[in-house]
Amino acid sequence: MDDQAVLEEIGVAKVGEKFAELRIIKPRQVLAMERSLMKYGQLSPVVCMRAGAGYEMIDGFKRLHAGRRLRRLSLTARVLTTTERASKAAIIQFNRTGGSISDLEEAMVLQSLYREDKLTQPEIALLMGRHKSWVSRRIALIEKISEEVRQDIRLGLIPVAAGWEVARLPRCNQKDAVSAVIKHKLTTRETAKLIAHLMSRPSYEHQTILRSPWEVIEPKERPTGLAARLLSFERSAKAVSGALAASGQTEIMGRSGLIAQTLAAVKQAMTELTIALETSA
Repeated sequence: MDDQAVLEEIGVAKVGEKFAELRIIKPRQVLAMERSLMKYGQLSPVVCMRAGAGYEMIDGFKRLHAGRRLRRLSLTARVLTTTERASKAAIIQFNRTGGSISDLEEAMVLQSLYREDKLTQPEIALLMGRHKSWVSRRIALIEKISEEVRQDIRLGLIPVAAGWEVARLPRCNQKDAVSAVIKHKLTTRETAKLIAHLMSRPSYEHQTILRSPWEVIEPKERPTGLAARLLSFERSAKAVSGALAASGQTEIMGRSGLIAQTLAAVKQAMTELTIALETSA
């Protein structure tokens, strides 16, 4: 990559976004950048590579999108004369120090170099200044994620971390799992719990589990303490009601025994309720 870059005012209309598919650009981040541009102006240059009569964005997609929303005609840019391969590597290099690139985005860049640019993993490691195992691990991880899941992550429908959890499933099962995550608005922790349960069950049970994921994530527990005692009281009250209803059809001579049983049930229920109230105070 040519390190001798110059600052230029470049036309927004001339900037391409070929490398945007390697980044995750969240709408709320663009809105925040839009507010920043309105209040403070452009604080730092974007980074582009020359591409014929125009440019390709390397770093600064949020500033580009915000600039377009604000109908800005130009942006200050650091313009590099370099190759597409080096530009992809630069996406990671420019964002590594600030921690503004996720593991998934790094993996997408490395996979692109490996699959599209046909570089070997040792060549990618040399280009990135990293060990081959670092490259290998990330490529292996990204290739477990289906393209549909990646698209949902890019659109901000699920968090990156939740995407990694879904990637533990076979690619053919990931779409249904993500649909459940989105439909039920699951957090990453809840997604991890759901995926772990799916992996422990046979595949023919998965659809039933995904229709009601909360039964796995937050299973109904047997009530204890005051809740259990109140439930017991409710059951006793129902028994009393049923007994009274039934007493109207019994012989008069048998009613004394039935009434005695009813009073005993009421007394037991009231005792339990009193204990519950005292212990919960």
